[in-house]
Amino acid sequence: MKVAILGHLLTKKEYRSIFPFGKYLPLGLMEWIISILPDKKKFMLISHFNILDKAEGYVVGIALTSEQIMKWDKERVRKIILDSILYAQNKLGCDLVMLGALTAPATSAGLWLREQPEVKLNITTGNTYTAAIAIEGAEKAITLAQLKSPKMAIVGAAGVIGEAIVKYFNANDFDLILVEREMDRFERLKPQLKGGNYVLTDKISDIVKADIIITATSHPEALIIPEYLKHNAIVVDVAEPSDVVADIEEKRPDVISIDGGRVKWEKVNIKFNLGLVKNVGFACMTEGMMQALENDHHDYIGSVDMEHLKETVAWGKKWDFPIADFTCFNKDIPFKKFNDIRHE
Repeated sequence: MKVAILGHLLTKKEYRSIFPFGKYLPLGLMEWIISILPDKKKFMLISHFNILDKAEGYVVGIALTSEQIMKWDKERVRKIILDSILYAQNKLGCDLVMLGALTAPATSAGLWLREQPEVKLNITTGNTYTAAIAIEGAEKAITLAQLKSPKMAIVGAAGVIGEAIVKYFNANDFDLILVEREMDRFERLKPQLKGGNYVLTDKISDIVKADIIITATSHPEALIIPEYLKHNAIVVDVAEPSDVVADIEEKRPDVISIDGGRVKWEKVNIKFNLGLVKNVGFACMTEGMMQALENDHHDYIGSVDMEHLKETVAWGKKWDFPIADFTCFNKDIPFKKFNDIRHE
């Protein structure tokens, strides 16, 4: 089975990696060149790689940043994404596409793409294994810090990944603070909540009451600043680009911010530098690869199916794609930091 992993630039700085002599050119000039390119030229084949000698993978990159994907005309962005997928389907012969980073929310978690009659391949957002790894990461952090009955905040709670995380921890009777940018975004989530051990808010500053925060938004810029975090807070940051400001360790050395949604890739080389720690990849990409290894010709789009979440956990064990060691902006997090929380 052949899988295409669809991605895009996270920030303008990444123009330097795709332009010849990019490190010498002004960012504004490169942004202008990208803007005047025909939309059908705004994607390219990045790499072709082997997946455990049982499947093939391709990385197809869209030359748009996170900010452009979220702020350009929605239909224009969707057409660029569609063209790149049709290239993977018709030119590369792919059976499956994994919608990386913001290409999933830009297409309503893949639902819009499924409505396009020319799209014949299967679609996955990769959100299921991402949610599973985020849950595992939060539980591991709670154990390492020996937090007793922690209050948990989930930012982006009504999004596709956030919703799955909420369902899991709500079912396990965690004390939850659920955060969304607007209160009406909770309407779809409310019927799925059990009990009353949660609060709903549109004020991100309310996370200051939480011992542990999981954040999974599709916002193009960082939302979580040092002032929003209580002493010794732990953050599992699943968002790409990051929801946490880059200087969090410098300004708040008491806080632990964990790069969420990361998986060990000790047996796979996608022949492209993701800017992560060596032998580490994203859970969403991993889900696409595992689905190809399973020869699974189904769509996994829209909301996360919690039974499929369990299935992806089993796939991860079968194909040896476990959660990565904890890092903060790609730097190792020493165990001492958890120990310090444990002893306060």
